[in-house]
Amino acid sequence: MSSPAVLTRRDFTVGGLLLAAGLAAGACGGPSGSPGADRTLRIGQYWPPTSLDPAKAGGESQFFLQPAYDPLIYRAADGGYEPRLATAWRYVGTGNTAFEITLRDGVTFSDGTPLTAEGLKASIEHFRASAGQAAAFLAPIATMTAQGPLVLRLTLNQPHPLLPSLFTQDFLAGDVISTRGVAAPAELATRTSGAGPYVLLPGETVANDHYTYGPNPKYWNSAGRFYDRITVKVLPNENTALAALKTGQVDVVAGSYTIAGGAKAAGFEVASSPAIVMGLQLNDRAGTLSPPLADVRVRQALNYAVDRAKITSALLGEYGIPVDQPSAPGEAGYSEQPFYTHDPGKARQLLADAGHGGGFELPVVIPSTPAFPGDLAQAIASDLREVGVTLRVTAKEPTAANSALTQFPASSMGWGVLPAYFMGRGLWLKDAIGMNPFHSSDPELERLDRQAAAADEATRPALDRKVIRRVVELGWFLPVCLSPGLLFYRNTVGVDPVPGKPFPSVASWHPAGRG
Repeated sequence: MSSPAVLTRRDFTVGGLLLAAGLAAGACGGPSGSPGADRTLRIGQYWPPTSLDPAKAGGESQFFLQPAYDPLIYRAADGGYEPRLATAWRYVGTGNTAFEITLRDGVTFSDGTPLTAEGLKASIEHFRASAGQAAAFLAPIATMTAQGPLVLRLTLNQPHPLLPSLFTQDFLAGDVISTRGVAAPAELATRTSGAGPYVLLPGETVANDHYTYGPNPKYWNSAGRFYDRITVKVLPNENTALAALKTGQVDVVAGSYTIAGGAKAAGFEVASSPAIVMGLQLNDRAGTLSPPLADVRVRQALNYAVDRAKITSALLGEYGIPVDQPSAPGEAGYSEQPFYTHDPGKARQLLADAGHGGGFELPVVIPSTPAFPGDLAQAIASDLREVGVTLRVTAKEPTAANSALTQFPASSMGWGVLPAYFMGRGLWLKDAIGMNPFHSSDPELERLDRQAAAADEATRPALDRKVIRRVVELGWFLPVCLSPGLLFYRNTVGVDPVPGKPFPSVASWHPAGRG
């Protein structure tokens, strides 16, 4: 789940928090599945969509896009890939620099236009030209050539090993837009032009409040549509959302651990998914604003000073996982062996060796939002104080916090869990967009990234582990815990989550017993 000029800080933090901080509430009426009720799935989201144009939307828009846009490739609940608008896909040759997509025959978009290779090309071009979540990941495409009515060949100017993943529902680029929609981009912000099971009903929608979807009569797989209506209501208060779930006004609430106890006590289904790596980013690695951070020993000392297990237990209870790396169990780059144990003595020694035995002050900016709890910053500050480092925390409105990254040597860390290749381009490579404000660079890290990008499926996991290991050794980040995405839902809804995996698409949720 689970992140863009293109991968903005808001997309990594908010987009990754889609299911960790999103909230659901529904329109009036009884819950779907109760006697006499209509077949409406009522869900919601903490933030309204930035846009209904998939090419310009952020991760927080996924609840609003998944009903109306079928992806090329469906990422199933178990993590596997399944055909959707594409029936086949493959890399051509070696080195991950050519990719071929074969489209499903007979697909028609909700506006009546057919799915073709030329139409897919136009959709991808629209994504590449827009400042959306997927544009940076599509940048390596050099040419696109139709090999026939339903086959498109992509030629890349640099290796890209995860195009199948990019073209799933998780990264929006797989949400193919019709040629008619691409030709009228202004309308895409408020209407849908997809080939999914539903279509937005503008007459029953009020922007920034609630969005209603009805059946797409041209959908190629009507047996895969489980409801007559899907409603998504914006409700930025999780206590109110939980109350709506209790009273039967909603079917599903996506929320945080703060309401998990109440939801569980009320008898609702609870599903969790590793979603967000939380902690601090030590952005000023050259010591421009905070000279001590230029020394890797100082950055490593800060990591040794933090008691991750204690903080995770206090803040997240049974739902959190302590982590010292920007990855999660189940990801290819994740290492089961921790690099940083809690060792204040070693932290003090490293600080002394670096000439900062007397400690120093470290300013940090965090967003004033529940997505990054102030308690986490204070808990980190308490541990750092024990080794002589004073964390001076400044909280700003999220947009202002994002704009201030180059004014503070450290900032909050809240990333949606992604494969190492994607995280590199958004977080730690020299030209990473949005999350590397001082454009730090490490030759060894860049070399490992290039090697992993060109590797085959069998070789890449070991290289991904080396990439993550190098990031951890550099101490550019101070990860503390893996915060989960949580879904709370009535037993009338079949969500079919798989433990440890991202949640399946909203469009695949169904009445209980009909999966």
